[in-house]
Amino acid sequence: MKNDKPTAKVESGKKIDRVFRTVTRRKVLSGGIAATAVLAAPAFLHKTAKAATGPIKIGLPTVVTGGYAELGSHVIRTSKLVESMVNGSGGILGRQIEFVVADTQGNPAAAVRKTQELVERHGCHLITGVVVSSEARAIMPKLKEWDTLFVSHGNGDGRLTTPQFLVPNFFRANVSAPMGARALALYLKDDPAKEYIAIGSDYAWGQSSVKAFDEQISILGKKLVDKVMTPVGNKDYATYITKVMRSGAKGCYVALQGDEARAFYTQATQYGLAEKMPLYTEIVSQSNIKALGKSAAGLVGGSRYAYTQDTPQNKAFVQAFTKAHPGQLPDWTDGEIYQALAVLFAGMKKANSAEPDALVEALEDLEVTSIKGAIKIRKCDHQGMNPGIVVKVVDGPNGAVPEIVKIYSREVATPDCGKTTFS
Repeated sequence: MKNDKPTAKVESGKKIDRVFRTVTRRKVLSGGIAATAVLAAPAFLHKTAKAATGPIKIGLPTVVTGGYAELGSHVIRTSKLVESMVNGSGGILGRQIEFVVADTQGNPAAAVRKTQELVERHGCHLITGVVVSSEARAIMPKLKEWDTLFVSHGNGDGRLTTPQFLVPNFFRANVSAPMGARALALYLKDDPAKEYIAIGSDYAWGQSSVKAFDEQISILGKKLVDKVMTPVGNKDYATYITKVMRSGAKGCYVALQGDEARAFYTQATQYGLAEKMPLYTEIVSQSNIKALGKSAAGLVGGSRYAYTQDTPQNKAFVQAFTKAHPGQLPDWTDGEIYQALAVLFAGMKKANSAEPDALVEALEDLEVTSIKGAIKIRKCDHQGMNPGIVVKVVDGPNGAVPEIVKIYSREVATPDCGKTTFS
């Protein structure tokens, strides 16, 4: 594998089932689906499509600057790794791939403008890498007009795959907030604690995550004594941490990411919060572990992706990633964008096309064996059925490690079709 210097261009200028299906369909080729990740399927990369030439352009309207820039940087670095690997193996459908980056700054209005520029100026009719759920919600209604397909890698708002927001050209390959909360709540079933407090960022993903956790622990006879929703971009958590410590709760559920999570966990360590009560989170990230330092040991949470997962595809990905980025380990965002791209490329092979209309049909009920194992893109609501992974951070010889303590089947971990709830 080549460790090429990134060459992405950053643009900084100027009722579920058949009810929602209105797009034109193209006939797709028959045959089986290659259920493999990018690294494990060189034959997949050489399949030739005679109808189109030139690179397949994939837009990455992601956060380059702003409070979620770290998550955007993960999107970019792993996309560039995949670009190098795929192009070095002959491309997709006989064509090279090219990622084009645009900075959305985590702003929904800017996300719409930047995505439109990617489509109209750069010819990117395939997009992924959108970090913030509110950005995804703003983009989705424009997809049909733009003749563009959007594969989510990390948008957690459970409502995106419900009739309220779902559109035909949107697919979610990743774990949603209700799925992460579901796995953690199931794991906490045997926890003697009955009362928890939640702290989350007051926007679509944080709200969805806290709501789902509340619903899931209620089913288990437990409850939230309070919900603390903090402003987007907040940096000072002293008052909120004090409120958490005085709540009388026996555990704290955290739904924060990016700079917000880093600030919270750093300040929580200073206040000794982890010594007073266990911390639980929907997403255990490498950034969380780094911010907590020694206090990270004992942190339990859902994991959208864990680099410690023992699958051949994941081992190959981690090997390629660490070779390209010495001294670093892939975070959950890296794993989810890698999986989203594996899904997109498998859809291209099935359709023998990179055209959005053909891909819509090809992606429905697509089965892919990726870095997290076997996943399925459900036809009824375009939600990716992923396993529910729970990790506990433990001390290792080289520092804290997210050890997988439970994996729930994709059928157990995924909400009912078109819903954010579970039967």
